[in-house]
Amino acid sequence: MTIKLRDYQQTAVQKTIDWIKRNIAPCLVEMSVGAGKSIYVAEVARLIHEMSGKRVLCIAPRSELVIQNAGKYKALGEQCSIYSASAGQKSLRYPVVFATPGTFAKVAERLGHEFAAVIVDEGEGITNTIRKIIEDMRNGSPNLRVIGTTGTPFVTVQGYVY
Repeated sequence: MTIKLRDYQQTAVQKTIDWIKRNIAPCLVEMSVGAGKSIYVAEVARLIHEMSGKRVLCIAPRSELVIQNAGKYKALGEQCSIYSASAGQKSLRYPVVFATPGTFAKVAERLGHEFAAVIVDEGEGITNTIRKIIEDMRNGSPNLRVIGTTGTPFVTVQGYVY
């Protein structure tokens, strides 16, 4: 099965790619719940790897999202790795890696230089662990791009996440 992106997903992908070509500052993409963020994440990861030749980390807070996002990537006709103890896999075989923060944190500093970008699913929930992963990876890859996705950009305690 090969997925075809909807027009609004393709627009979001193109705007993200345009942004990361011009900036090293992080960006946050807001898409409504149910709008297909997993497909968006998959296509952005595919394009960044294709453009850079480097690895791309797609990080999600729960193994269910890691598996879902990896499934969408595979539906694009691509192969990927899952690095998540809670998902029962710790593979780095393929250049696009779907991971949970707790598992990837242990290797972020050692492998950071191999990565062009980190895509954070549910970016409204950035934790200290995710911040540390990004910091550790930037030590080896100072131009690391960071892309967040969210369906809920407003957090009650903090306000808007951007």
